Amino acid sequence: MNCEKAQQSIVQYVYGELSDEGCHSLEQHLTGCEHCRGELQSYEALRQEMSLVPVEEPSANLLAQSRIRLGDAIDLLPPPSLYLRFETGLQGFLAQLQAAPGMAMAVAILGLGIGAGGGHYWNHARAAQLAASATPAAAPAIPAAAMATTPSTSVFNVSRIVQHPNTDMVEVHFNTMVPATVEGAVDDPEVQKLLLMAAQNAVDPDVQSNSVGLLAAQCKAGHSCGEGTVRTALMVALRYDRDPAVRLKALEGLEPYVGQDVRVRDAVLESLMNDPSPPVRSHALQMLEPVQADSSVRIVLQSVSTGDDNPAMREASLKLLQSIPPTE
Repeated sequence: MNCEKAQQSIVQYVYGELSDEGCHSLEQHLTGCEHCRGELQSYEALRQEMSLVPVEEPSANLLAQSRIRLGDAIDLLPPPSLYLRFETGLQGFLAQLQAAPGMAMAVAILGLGIGAGGGHYWNHARAAQLAASATPAAAPAIPAAAMATTPSTSVFNVSRIVQHPNTDMVEVHFNTMVPATVEGAVDDPEVQKLLLMAAQNAVDPDVQSNSVGLLAAQCKAGHSCGEGTVRTALMVALRYDRDPAVRLKALEGLEPYVGQDVRVRDAVLESLMNDPSPPVRSHALQMLEPVQADSSVRIVLQSVSTGDDNPAMREASLKLLQSIPPTE
């Protein structure tokens, strides 16, 4: 091993990511190279200093916003061509075979077996496919109780939500390998899992809006909207959804909790200060009336009443601020 190769391997060596063979070669080189030993000592000292710096975890809001932006960016990427997918897959497969001659032999033997029975299997599979396509059927509705055998981790996406008139029953159409549907009450745990997934569906705005609306209505009615995932999903929609109608639905769902949950109150204050939609800001201001004496609320009202660009918001904030009883 020469110095150039050693320089490239030192970082992996320090972090324990170098192979056994690479470690042996590098250690042999280090015994006779003072310069590379100095480089190794520098990296080890740097790692030791960095280990003393506390690691700050990203906030939940930052993670949620990053996931949304990443999903939007992925949706905008053009799909790779068939040739590129084939070439990439073939290159990876050949690399595996080159690194493992035993696997290459096993693949060859397996190919002989597959070739012998492939024609017979193809005929039967093709006949079954033609029979299925000749008699298409709608995806059967699965009772929510049966979803225990269909874990939500196997769900690819939620495609449609249908609410039964004058009831609390909903149909949630979702896709796994094939389309499927689950039917149950809005507050059923399995239905709720799918609704939470649909609330993050940036590909289909209608599905996303319907899901946020159902979750918000569930919270307004006081059903299964504790301090867990449902309330958090509404706060994420309020902060980051692009549709003001969806943000307004989320705001309405959070209204019963503005007095008891500081996180909800902070989200409402952020909407009052930063939301670009006047209806959302007006509703946020109305929601703050029960907690107008809170110090953080007073500070925000003072800021909006004196510096907001919207005259109507300045006037409404000042009116609410003036109605607060003076503190003794």
